[in-house]
Amino acid sequence: MKASLAVCILAALLATGSCLECEVCEGPGTSCSGTVQTCAAGYDSCGIIVTETTIVGMNQKIVFKGCVTSSNCKAGPFTMNFGNGVTSRTGIACCLGDACRTTTVTVPPADTKPNGQRCPGCFATTFAQCNEVSTQCTGSDTRCIELSGTVTIGGTATSMTMKGCASESVCAQIKPDARTLAGASGDLTVKCKAPGTAPGPAGLLIPFLAGLLLLKVFS
Repeated sequence: MKASLAVCILAALLATGSCLECEVCEGPGTSCSGTVQTCAAGYDSCGIIVTETTIVGMNQKIVFKGCVTSSNCKAGPFTMNFGNGVTSRTGIACCLGDACRTTTVTVPPADTKPNGQRCPGCFATTFAQCNEVSTQCTGSDTRCIELSGTVTIGGTATSMTMKGCASESVCAQIKPDARTLAGASGDLTVKCKAPGTAPGPAGLLIPFLAGLLLLKVFS
């Protein structure tokens, strides 16, 4: 409580506005409910993120609610393709106060039209080898992406390595913030290639990774 009060006072002194409070939760589907928590300084919006992950025809939606920055609100939609039938589509919406009760999130539709780009694709967890396959990129997925590191959900840490195609909006969000969201956290190195390379923490990729791990567990 003292720490939260100190953050609020500091925010006021810096003229960044009063401390924001957001509902924080995660769960399967497109809605969840949780406790209202005070956002850390610099987080000026409440975000609702819905990710739909597909593994060889099996779909899983997962929703995250929590504190985000205004730059996160302008991001997306996110799409990724890791080959072998593993794809992800993510939508994000931001809100404040009572508007969060009625705000809905739209997941971008699947776009299967090839765009001429190819990237190495693979997905492996724990100690499994990431066997690469040449993956045909589709739609807006014009960048090659590589992720490696650990994702922690509910106190359980899982190491993972992933490679595939990603949209430009995914690469634009690779920044040293938003590494923890609604109880899920990521300690990963991410690289986007063609036309450039941008290493950094996973940021808003965490909801996708959570959905992917959940779907793999129940498949």
